[in-house]
Amino acid sequence: MKSIAIIGAGVGGCTTYLFLQKHVVPHIPNIKIHIYEAYPAPPYLSKSTPSTRSPTHTINPEERPNLYSTPATNVTTATGGFLGFSPNGIRVLKSLDPEIYARIQAYSIEVDVFAFQISSGRMLGNFSSGGKERYGHGTFMINRAALHDAVLEKVRHEDISFGRKVARVVDGEKIVRVEFEDGGSVEADLVVGADGVWGKTKDAIEKCRGLTAEYDGLVGIGGFLDEKTTRNLLDKLQSNKDLVIPKNAVTMTFGSGAFFGTVIDLDRLDKPTSKDGSYENGDVEHDIPFAAWWSTFPMEPAPTSRTPFSEVKEKVLEKHKGWTPLITALIEASGFDERKGSTLVLPRWITPTLPKWTSDSGRILLMGDTAHCMPPDSGQGASCAVEDAMTIGLLCEALFSDLKASESSESEKLKQLCDLYTKIRKPRCEYIVAEARKRGDLKRDMGWLEQTIRNVVMFALCKVMPESAMDGFFSWDTETEVKKALKGEVPAVKGKGKVITAAEK
Repeated sequence: MKSIAIIGAGVGGCTTYLFLQKHVVPHIPNIKIHIYEAYPAPPYLSKSTPSTRSPTHTINPEERPNLYSTPATNVTTATGGFLGFSPNGIRVLKSLDPEIYARIQAYSIEVDVFAFQISSGRMLGNFSSGGKERYGHGTFMINRAALHDAVLEKVRHEDISFGRKVARVVDGEKIVRVEFEDGGSVEADLVVGADGVWGKTKDAIEKCRGLTAEYDGLVGIGGFLDEKTTRNLLDKLQSNKDLVIPKNAVTMTFGSGAFFGTVIDLDRLDKPTSKDGSYENGDVEHDIPFAAWWSTFPMEPAPTSRTPFSEVKEKVLEKHKGWTPLITALIEASGFDERKGSTLVLPRWITPTLPKWTSDSGRILLMGDTAHCMPPDSGQGASCAVEDAMTIGLLCEALFSDLKASESSESEKLKQLCDLYTKIRKPRCEYIVAEARKRGDLKRDMGWLEQTIRNVVMFALCKVMPESAMDGFFSWDTETEVKKALKGEVPAVKGKGKVITAAEK
């Protein structure tokens, strides 16, 4: 194998590149691994290089549009809002590169539980979001841009081409041709489709052709607030007798036909007020949102991701009318000063279940959102993408590290790669998608009786939930399942039991 083309430079595409560099390049030094991205390059990439950055490297906000983006910001790192990066995904990136792990840890708020409440502010209980003792980590609440930066900045500049929008991917028994809208084309022995729900790569797989993303009827609207704005709104609310300040960093509020999540950095809230909204010691906290929120509710017709918050703000306030004062205040304080925070409108487009993730030739393979766009209710979108990436890297190392000594041809090995990858990843991801859709249904319009049943069930779950409740998501170990598949064993769909860390091994 002489060349691998990765279509898409998102979190999944960049992580796939890095795992291939780690596991394949040492065995095939002359292999060409290149990423092709439709968006323009973020401006800051030309101003610094991986060799000159520390894990907590801070970039001037004036050259960093991703953390302060608006709907018009047209760079790949500007897409997406705050997300929960789960313990299974954290362990993958930690095994990939300790510097990447240190960077995302520095830019995250780590939590072991999510607090659940109803719209009046009455608590239902706490739900596990991880934990160091059982899973090695809690969940990292992180801006998607910061997570993306951490992997994108590790990609060698000469190995990525921005502004190359794919028009068509043509499969072949001996080679794959990628054609771009600018009229150019490239050929590769293996193409990894990481180009998301609207990408062209999946159309090269006959059984996936024509299957387009579907709007699931829900819209996610969220915002980030800086320290000064957050402290000011909390000070104004102090006199409100109905004010409930969260005791947990992450609170999820369920009401009638809507959902509202909040993230407040409580550790920083207890610190003395900083000057001008930034810390005097110049640490990375300046680039971490002090507070974040997101609202999910049904909306028809679907807005676009470029819909300004001003057009939907009244709708958001209406959906949360009568909810806790903090929720109303967070919405009211959002969407005006892009330097103090930003607000995003994100309709939920979901990839339908694809019959195949790989081409018959074995030369095209789909991963991440291209293969299995996770509803955000799973909290597993980014984590599953990096699990895909690690699986691809480990399988390629096992199958192609000594191809000359193998009795199989390259073509046979590629088909074996695709077969193993599908067996390892497809059942697991489809299980998580199914679970996520159940959670999403809790955010749709409900009658009084349905709400009451939901609240009672959630209250009971929070009381009796065993320590192992999240093993299926959080305990799954990529390396273990790859080894099982290579031995001819059936890979697990769900994780099980306490995670054994590298140090314990």
